[in-house]
Amino acid sequence: MCNLSCDGCYRENVKNAHKTLEEVKHELDVFQKKRNADCISIAGGDPLLHPQILDIVADIKSRGLKPVINTNGVALNVALVKKLKQAGVYGFTFHVDSKQGRAGQLRGKTELELNELRYQYARMLANEGGLACSFNSTIYEDTIQHVPALVKWAADTLALVQPMVFLCFRPVVPVLPFDWS
Repeated sequence: MCNLSCDGCYRENVKNAHKTLEEVKHELDVFQKKRNADCISIAGGDPLLHPQILDIVADIKSRGLKPVINTNGVALNVALVKKLKQAGVYGFTFHVDSKQGRAGQLRGKTELELNELRYQYARMLANEGGLACSFNSTIYEDTIQHVPALVKWAADTLALVQPMVFLCFRPVVPVLPFDWS
């Protein structure tokens, strides 16, 4: 489940469609048998909406893995950051871009104007201390010109933000105007 409807999202946004804690634990068991990893990214929808997110984080941590939450950040607040840190969260990857349909004062903001929101999330984690912080941004044909400024923002906030990842959006359409071969 998610609290945004982003352009190009691969997930169907179904209310109360969360996996059970038992399903998540089973998938982690399978994953750990087949892969050698030190980190698990918890994605969704938005995992902060899962009613047992604290239990999921604690279970991942108890397995000796680093739980990282991939979120749009809408549901995050200082109290939840504290609870997630107590449960063992290692860090957060925030997906913030201008095509997410954010509400209120954030609606219609450009990539550069959203740097204020990115900074608020990074500052929230830094104030709690000991949490990794990274950002994803989907780049579209009409937002690609903002990439250099976003890279500069990431460099300027290196004390707070580690990776800044850009996801290139390419729509699936019946007839493409290009030959991809």
